[in-house]
This record gives sequence, structure tokens and C-alpha cells, in this order.
Amino acid sequence: RPRTRVDSRPQAAPTERDARTTPAVIHRLYVPPSLESGQTLKLTGDRAHYLTRVLRLRRGEAVECFDGSGRAWRATLVDASVRHALLAVQETVADEPAPAPRLHLVQGLLKGASMDVVVQKATELGATDLHPVLAERSNVPQDPARRERKLEHWQRVIESAAEQSRTLHLPALYPVERLTDWLAAPPPARLVMLHPGAPALPVGLPREDLAVLIGPEGGWSDAERAAALDAGAVCYGLGRRILRGETAPLAVLAAVRHGWGWD
Repeated sequence: RPRTRVDSRPQAAPTERDARTTPAVIHRLYVPPSLESGQTLKLTGDRAHYLTRVLRLRRGEAVECFDGSGRAWRATLVDASVRHALLAVQETVADEPAPAPRLHLVQGLLKGASMDVVVQKATELGATDLHPVLAERSNVPQDPARRERKLEHWQRVIESAAEQSRTLHLPALYPVERLTDWLAAPPPARLVMLHPGAPALPVGLPREDLAVLIGPEGGWSDAERAAALDAGAVCYGLGRRILRGETAPLAVLAAVRHGWGWD
């Protein structure tokens, strides 16, 4: 029988020409508005530490700064120390309009780090609006001060995920409210509620503003489902599979994005 010959000779090291033709990795940094070309940006604390100690950038290296609303600039690190870093903001490299259609994730609060995972991955998958809601079966602390701290934490998760995923628009993060209150004034969008046993989620939902409602670990109650149906929602499921609380929203968002062509 013919045999496949394995070439065991050592591979040639990358040449100088290879290095020139390989695109350089440009690190990204979220900077809240307002940012403009010609500005010198001073970073302190965690932001400076991230550039100089985590990324180990040196003077003269490039960074892409983006403001979360569609604009991005090329910047150069002009000074770096233990305590601060200075960036010279240069030309605009991107200016994109707001994403359309809007993709709202209405997520029943999950326990612990599961909610962090949903916020992070929803940002990567292109959700434009994140609505954390308190459902009847949300097994989470009810302390308002704790919720406020959680919102601040999720905002940082969003910013980090946007830096990594190369998105130019941060999803809008809304305060926690009860599902019934959210349903009293939903956004002008098609409402889809995930519910086990309902018909399978269609492969190609229309390209229009969409809000997907996904429950906590115990799912939606009968009363919550009835309220959503009264508000105009349509129920869909994911076949026979019962996914974990942090997995279901990611599966739905990926399915919607795939149907929309990932643009």
C-alpha cells in the first residue's frame, strides 16, 4: 500500500520578508467619550497598568482607541511609567453608524459568575441592548446597593469584551427591573420569549429590531409567560435540549446572528 511520507526536516525560520508581510497586532483600548484627533490622553491606575504591565507596550507602539459609539483612532504611546501612560491620539481610523437592526437581550438574572458570562459573550455576539430583569425564579440577592455594584461590574465586563472582540459599539446596559415592569413599556421590537416545548426557533428571523427574553435557571413562570404573550411576544424553544442558564442566551444570539449573515 502507498505510504504517506512525513517530512521530518526542520522547518525554516521566518524570514525578514515574512515579518514584514504579517500584519501587526494592534491592541485596542476603550476610552469614554469625548476623544478627538490631536489630543494627548493621560491614563493612570488600572488603565496604565494594563498597557505597560499586562500588554508590555513600549514608547512608540500603536494602540487603537475607540469610544464605544462607532469611532476609533490610531494612537501612539509616547510616555510610560509605573504610575501613568501618555497616548498621542492621531487620525480617525473608523466611524461607523449605530448598528441596525437592534438586538435586545432581556435576561432573567442568573446566579454568580453565570451572569458575567452572559454579559461578556452577548457583547461579543453583537447584542446592542442588555436588559437584566428580575424574574420570579431569579435566585439572586435583592439588595439594591448590591445590584448597583453589579451594574458597574457588568459595564467593565462589556468594555473588556468590546476591546477583545473588535466591536466599535458598546451595548447599552439598562438598570435591573422586574420583568412585568419591562413588559409594560418594551422597546419597539419583535418580542421572542424562549420557552421549553415551544416550536423551534426559526433559522431566519426577519431583519428587524428584535428582543429575545430568556429566563433564569428555573425558567419563566406561567404568569410571566402569560404577561409576555399579552405584550405581543411569540414563544420559541430549542428543540429537546434544555440548556444551562448561561448557555441558552448565547445559543439564541448566535442563531439570530447567523440568520442575519453575521453583519
